[in-house]
Amino acid sequence: MTSWTDIGTNRSQGTRAAGIAGVLAAVALAGEFLFFSLSGFQQASFADPASALSFLRDHGLFVRVAVLFGAAGVGLTLIFLTGLAARLRPTAPTLSLATLYFGIVGNVGDGLVALSFWIGIPMFVDLAGRQATAAQNAWPAFGAITGGYQAFGNLFLGLSLLAAGWAAVSTRSLPRVLGAIAIVAGLSALASVLVASAQVGFVLAVALVIVFRAWAGIDLIRGEKVSVNDRPGEAARAASRRVAS
Repeated sequence: MTSWTDIGTNRSQGTRAAGIAGVLAAVALAGEFLFFSLSGFQQASFADPASALSFLRDHGLFVRVAVLFGAAGVGLTLIFLTGLAARLRPTAPTLSLATLYFGIVGNVGDGLVALSFWIGIPMFVDLAGRQATAAQNAWPAFGAITGGYQAFGNLFLGLSLLAAGWAAVSTRSLPRVLGAIAIVAGLSALASVLVASAQVGFVLAVALVIVFRAWAGIDLIRGEKVSVNDRPGEAARAASRRVAS
């Protein structure tokens, strides 16, 4: 018969796998930010069709590498969120679900940004080489759509971070300092959406999310600090099942 100890071990192994995904998600986000920076990307010039298309022709490869990191981060973050939610669930079930579901919705926005840029960059570069005016006329619509996806993703990922941070601070299911980092990161992400020209908030959010994912991932890899026998009632049930088996 499967014992409660075995169930606890399997769950711990699952959160460790999610922890590894969290560390890798932090690396992916750092890689995405690095390649965007290496490309010389600037929001102001990207808003101008002529400047944006010239930029994509000269530096589009860097941007496509950046969005590859971003796409990988989407998948890794989803795995990480399942483990994070499992860690939070025993002491904060509602906040655990909020962390998971808000995070899933936010990742949809990030994934759409990555997919749009991956497909759109070569398409616009090719069109600009053949019909420059048509490409410039179409660019504002593309920018508005991808900007909307990005804002959507930042909004819900910010809410997910707030839920995880509040759960950590209020229940100590994660280190309180880590919870505080998640709260500040969540507020920064929300500010980047709700406050005009809050570019500093976006950069701060990216930096803090990298720290949060790496630290929380390491904490998940280390496993739960409370053993099965420390949980109320489970030690007695485990003992009775061992006798029965």
